Amino acid sequence: MDVNLACPVKKISRKARGGHWLAEPAGAIAMLEAVREAVPADIACTLKVRRSFDDTPDMIEAFWKIVDAAYSMGYAWATIHGRTVEQKYVGPSRWDLLRQIVQQLRAQHPDCIVFGSGDVWGVGDIFRMVEFTGVNGASVARGCIGNPWIFRQARDLLAGREPLPPTVAEQRAVLEDHFELALAVNASCRKPEVYTGRVMRKFGIRFAEHHPRGEEVRVRFTRVTSMEDWRAVLDEWYTPDFEPEG
Repeated sequence: MDVNLACPVKKISRKARGGHWLAEPAGAIAMLEAVREAVPADIACTLKVRRSFDDTPDMIEAFWKIVDAAYSMGYAWATIHGRTVEQKYVGPSRWDLLRQIVQQLRAQHPDCIVFGSGDVWGVGDIFRMVEFTGVNGASVARGCIGNPWIFRQARDLLAGREPLPPTVAEQRAVLEDHFELALAVNASCRKPEVYTGRVMRKFGIRFAEHHPRGEEVRVRFTRVTSMEDWRAVLDEWYTPDFEPEG
């Protein structure tokens, strides 16, 4: 059971959800207590936070109260994003501050498990974050949008294998599955195929980065407005003709 106190999006935080609670430590701690008491002891509870609500001393102190309380209650681990809530997604994720947080947490809770998050865009970033900050592992968030193969590549590196890019056939299979699943989620919409086609444009654009002719494919995805358009892009660009030689 993961308690997410990290989301910085206004429509979430203004409803007293997500990152809002990093500015209200008493309420956040009460929530953590209620969750831990309600969830059976054999089910792990975890926490997702940003490194603070903002960079003021009061908010930094609030962060430490919340995270310390979580570990003291027996939360299995915390995932800490290297930006503040106020930053949203602007500016870099502060891996240097994340490293300091990990060091201080280990001094207070020697056996604690900590995951890092923020600016993990490629498989190499996973291992750079672990090495630089000392976290136990990296949480891949926006970095896996359009790139679900990042997890396979990480396993390959751990096993001493070269992390290979996805083939065009693999890309097509995932694009087809992604659209079908999105269509199922949006089935209650008035025009589900049209709505899904528009929503999926942004994902197609990200997937296009893996294609040998990515810029042309990206432009085609920007014009998608329906399931038929989506399939037309796949039939035009995701064929064996575009598989790299060798």
